[in-house]
Amino acid sequence: SRPREFWRLDYWEDDLRRRRRFVRNPLGSTHPEATLRAAGEHAPDEDILVKGKQSIKSQVLGNQNSESEILLEGDDDIMSFMEEREVENLTGPVSLSTPAQLVAPSVVVKGTLSITLSELYFEVDEEDPSFKKIDPKILAYTEGLHGKWLFSEIRSIFSRRYLLQNTALEIFMANRVGVMFNFPDQATVKKVVNCLPRVGIGTIFGLPQTRYSTI
Repeated sequence: SRPREFWRLDYWEDDLRRRRRFVRNPLGSTHPEATLRAAGEHAPDEDILVKGKQSIKSQVLGNQNSESEILLEGDDDIMSFMEEREVENLTGPVSLSTPAQLVAPSVVVKGTLSITLSELYFEVDEEDPSFKKIDPKILAYTEGLHGKWLFSEIRSIFSRRYLLQNTALEIFMANRVGVMFNFPDQATVKKVVNCLPRVGIGTIFGLPQTRYSTI
């Protein structure tokens, strides 16, 4: 029989910031544990409980197999990409490196944001105690933990408030995906903006594309 497919909302957004596309979700689940719990509370039948446990086991095994297949298929590509990335990081001079927080749905992780003459990249601090406490199932859906973005892909940069402080920036890319970073203080925000391309808040609002419009 054909394996069941799961879907999730894509990170792509339209001009009104609506996420209107679905993509396949290799980590999707029917959440059989919820069905099992309801069955145990309302109809404690041994057959139902046994079937529920078998469903959970098969679901877990299926997810593990699909994940391993994905990793095996793209293993060579991942290795070559990592090697190219290491070479690029060594050859490109870093204009600015600062502590930052990646602000993503459900998580805020600490790391380092580095900016070169043509790109910016973020490396999460995997040794941070708060990072180790995050559920791996949530991290599987978090993009940008080891992210890299070219200047040519940046279309607009907006200043944002994080925890009532003007210390964050949200950067939108050509593929209509945004990434948000929080910085230690507003002075660091200005330094980051000065190192990023002069795109302002984009062209949709009719304002000049200057760094001043971002700040």
